[in-house]
Amino acid sequence: MADKILLNNEIYHIDENSLPCLITYGEKAGGSQFSVTMVADMFLRGSKILFITAYPMAKDNFLQQIKGSESKTAYITDVDQLNTDTQAIILESGNEELYLKSIEKLDDIKDRVVFIKNMEVFGNAVFDSALKLKKIILSGDIDKCSVKKQISDKKYKTIVIFTKPKVSLPVKPPVLEKYTGHLWSDRKEGLVKIKME
Repeated sequence: MADKILLNNEIYHIDENSLPCLITYGEKAGGSQFSVTMVADMFLRGSKILFITAYPMAKDNFLQQIKGSESKTAYITDVDQLNTDTQAIILESGNEELYLKSIEKLDDIKDRVVFIKNMEVFGNAVFDSALKLKKIILSGDIDKCSVKKQISDKKYKTIVIFTKPKVSLPVKPPVLEKYTGHLWSDRKEGLVKIKME
């Protein structure tokens, strides 16, 4: 069962019209759980996903939140396994080369929400392709990214901050409690947190 996102203490769904999205956070601030929950919620509401993370824990968390819908997902370790009929394509954790080949090969890439988690671990080539996409969710510590200036310069429809970054962003969060983020979008603004199910 997917956890719920609360915005100002009310259940909130982020949809594809709210992308591109940047979620930035330091360690143990709640941003990691938030970003996986957001993608799980989008998946359960019908979005097609391309999912890459540096570490397998996020994949396990995602699969746990979409329990019962695993048949609509595929875990891919080789580009030849790609299948556009699959609603969520989960790439082998940390495999940048597979990500770059997938972006090139998937003919439905413009229809997919591309989720890059632990963005601070990935190299410039990943961002060269990712920053051109509209339906992108970048999640991680922006201050530790190799191309933080290019990431911060991109225009986002939604920005969620769990830990105030040193990098300049167009949103200034208030002082935040642990596991609470500040969401800004062109439609809504306020405090977000996860309600565990």
